[in-house]
Amino acid sequence: MILNITHQNLRICNKVNNVNKICERPRVLLQNIAYRFNHNSEEDASAESEEERKEYVELSSRCIGTAVGHRIFVLQPYIKWGRDKKRNTTPELQLAEAVALVNTLPYWCVVGTKYAPLLTLQRKSLLGTGSIEDLKKEMRTSENPTAIFVSTNQLKFVQMLELEKIFGLPVYDRYSIVIHIFREHAKTPEAKLQVALAEIPYIRRKVLETCITSCGAINMTEKMKLLLDNKEKRLKSDLKKLKQHRQLIRNHRKNTGIPTVAVVGYTNSGKTSLIKALTDDKSLQPKNKLFATLDTTAHRGMLLNRLKILYMDTIGFIQDVPETLIEPFVVTLEDAIIADVIIHIFDISHPDMKAQYQHVQQTIKPMIGEDRPVIDVANKCDLVESDCIPKDVIAVSSTKLTGIDLLRLEIEKILLDNIGLLRTRVRVESGSPAASWLYKWTTVTNAAPDPDDAQYLIMNVLATSRDIEEFKKFLRK
Repeated sequence: MILNITHQNLRICNKVNNVNKICERPRVLLQNIAYRFNHNSEEDASAESEEERKEYVELSSRCIGTAVGHRIFVLQPYIKWGRDKKRNTTPELQLAEAVALVNTLPYWCVVGTKYAPLLTLQRKSLLGTGSIEDLKKEMRTSENPTAIFVSTNQLKFVQMLELEKIFGLPVYDRYSIVIHIFREHAKTPEAKLQVALAEIPYIRRKVLETCITSCGAINMTEKMKLLLDNKEKRLKSDLKKLKQHRQLIRNHRKNTGIPTVAVVGYTNSGKTSLIKALTDDKSLQPKNKLFATLDTTAHRGMLLNRLKILYMDTIGFIQDVPETLIEPFVVTLEDAIIADVIIHIFDISHPDMKAQYQHVQQTIKPMIGEDRPVIDVANKCDLVESDCIPKDVIAVSSTKLTGIDLLRLEIEKILLDNIGLLRTRVRVESGSPAASWLYKWTTVTNAAPDPDDAQYLIMNVLATSRDIEEFKKFLRK
């Protein structure tokens, strides 16, 4: 059935200077979605005195270390057998990721590496006497290391103290290294706030462990406890404001009726590169670094059927870090959780692809539930043989644009099936305000002159039921 719209039943004059006025409706323009959270956590924390700030910086430096350049010796411990042995990866792949983490930091470099096969990660010195002597020998042959990176989730502080005493060098674990990367890459107030909150649990745990006496009693001073509690309280208050602001943005975005597609994946899997390929946005500059993206950002795109959509770029995931490190970023990850479609991109050429893929799947599944459509995308397909790519994924190369249109078609199919878009044909007078309205607020997939009357257009339109009701209201004005 074709809606037949004539100039007369619009009851308006077809003057150009009236079109924009008539076509106004209470929707938020797409560019308003780019409204940023104008908040600076340092300024907002006005209750924090200069003395408290200095005390916290000193405490943070003591617990997390400083961001000065280091010549790092990487120690990769792994469990040889038993329940805690990792079976979806290898020590070699874990070490390669540890080296990549260090190389992400400016003025840091790796000068030596060593594996440490263990039965447990719980020993006070982590290593046995023989392993410690072997490590000392290897470090003496390295190029003057200034720090040690023990590539495990989170060391106990007593282990750090013991290793620092043995080797006379500062010791880092994965949590502290990732925090330093976050600090380096956090450019917006949103990201800085979330990074600041992510480091509090780490500092508190280190302080608590340091303050345990030989009798087992906790001897943490009230002043230090108050310092951390007040800092965390202020940051959580700021995070609550950020959450409210994000909710406002999501409500505005929902009112536009523009579908959203979230791109999630392991860090450095190619999320930003994929969005650049899908949107043809030349301003996007992907970086070959771990955690290059810490903010969730929206980018306009268009499918092959001319449907406008928003692609959401997100923070990457990484294995073997505590949940408390990523927890503050859930506020911005919620933009991905509620998206109409989720793309899980993974680097098919990466040697540790299987473990990376499983880690992301295990992380996002509890967040999104069973009914949210997820498209698996194997990026960098040009770097592997075709028989290495699973049959149930879409193979793409974000840099060479291979498979991008196929992915667009899959997104289009899922959106049409899941968000209630209707295909409608509308007959309107050529150049009329009705035609302008449809171009502005719906997706016009085709428009051709009416073969029976060239003054009219037959327009094929994609629209929601809400769009159609709004259009009818517009016609009645």
